[in-house]
Amino acid sequence: MARQKFKKPKSSKVGTIIFYSIFSLAVVGAGIAIWLGLDSLYKTLDVYERSREVYKAEEVFEEYFSPCRFDVLYDMQEIELSEFENKNDFVKYMENQYKDKDIIYREVSMGLGDDKKYTVAADKVKFADFILTKNPDAQTPEETWMLDSVSTFYQKNESVSVRLYTTSKLYVNGIEPNDSYITTDNITTESCKRVPDGVSGIMLREYKIDGLLLAPKLKVVNRFGEESTLVYDEKEKIYVEQIVYDEIPDEIKTRVINATQTYAKYVTLDASIYSVSQFFDTTAKPYQNLLITETRWYTPHVSYEFSDVELSEYYVYDENTFSIRYKSNHYVLRTWNAADRFNFPIDFTLYLKNINGQFYVYELISN
Repeated sequence: MARQKFKKPKSSKVGTIIFYSIFSLAVVGAGIAIWLGLDSLYKTLDVYERSREVYKAEEVFEEYFSPCRFDVLYDMQEIELSEFENKNDFVKYMENQYKDKDIIYREVSMGLGDDKKYTVAADKVKFADFILTKNPDAQTPEETWMLDSVSTFYQKNESVSVRLYTTSKLYVNGIEPNDSYITTDNITTESCKRVPDGVSGIMLREYKIDGLLLAPKLKVVNRFGEESTLVYDEKEKIYVEQIVYDEIPDEIKTRVINATQTYAKYVTLDASIYSVSQFFDTTAKPYQNLLITETRWYTPHVSYEFSDVELSEYYVYDENTFSIRYKSNHYVLRTWNAADRFNFPIDFTLYLKNINGQFYVYELISN
């Protein structure tokens, strides 16, 4: 008896097709879902990445510190400077300190807050910091952070002291300081002891200017409206104005030379006391001292001469009073042999005042 072949039912073949179709759709669907998920994740990560503060920090650093724009940084903050300095001085100071150095920045802790703080250093010396804060009006991820503040650090360690005459004016970087900078005023000199009552002698005052970034430019204008010379006293650490004397009129030169040489000649018995009285105030101490000066002991001589006469340090206190310095050699010849002579150097400061239209010596100091 013949065997019959087994035939699969048509329903089984159809089921297989349906299964694989559904499976394929499921795989495709899963792929699409995964792709959509990954795309969403990528976008989320991209937004997160672009919103990170590190990019804003780098942007701030590049804009203001690489290279350093100290003029812009000055305008971004409150810089407290002395009245004698300004923006240009600040920029110059910062450039002197940090220009052409290796500038880096790094984040530092700000505690529990959300803000981010960064320090900026030049060759490992910190000179600035900046703070980032969340931007409440951010429209894009890049706007998540914004610059909150910038601070720069500087040392106002420069100071200067100046001693000048009360008749002069001081200028620091072109600005005249007010009286609050005067540390000592009306410092008297020897002349204050010598001038008559009611006449002001030469006096000085001292200024101290501190809290500066840079050593300042100093200028002193004297009573003639001219710039005076300043000399630094290393021991006292102070700049000192060098006095400028008046120009000596010819008639004053003649009067002073005659007065001094007559005084010297009286001591060597070459002039009379009457001659001295023509140049000296007879009521003043120098003349009175001559009256009691013993001159008889003086070595007899045949002649005398004055040489190397110098007049200097002529200072007019007012129209009726002045002082002047006289220097010369006073040679006394014992014989007509030029080698047989003595030299008596003279170095006097004389004070003269106007008496009835003529100047007379009322004070004489040996230097």
